[in-house]
Amino acid sequence: MSDLLLYVQLRLEPGCMGPQGKDHIEAFCKKENASPWQNQFATVSVVPRYDKTLPEWEYRVKNKLLSAEQATKFISMHETTKSDLEDDIESHMAEEIDAYMQGKL
Repeated sequence: MSDLLLYVQLRLEPGCMGPQGKDHIEAFCKKENASPWQNQFATVSVVPRYDKTLPEWEYRVKNKLLSAEQATKFISMHETTKSDLEDDIESHMAEEIDAYMQGKL
């Protein structure tokens, strides 16, 4: 078992925060990065996704960008799948966005 930490960067579409998302995405990302989602082997940073040519997900270990295959292998060493990890992160983000937007609408 590796003690290396996987750094996951999630690019969030402003639209995921509703029609006014572009007005809130920067502050939301800053808030999330102040206390990022993490588990035993991964931590997440979120940034706005203004450039749709950039991938939604990026994975790094020791500042080295991993290919999708490398990320899948690394995650599988921790007895989960890339899909399950992304689902967990997306569920967390959906809850955080809902909570954040409660006071904004």
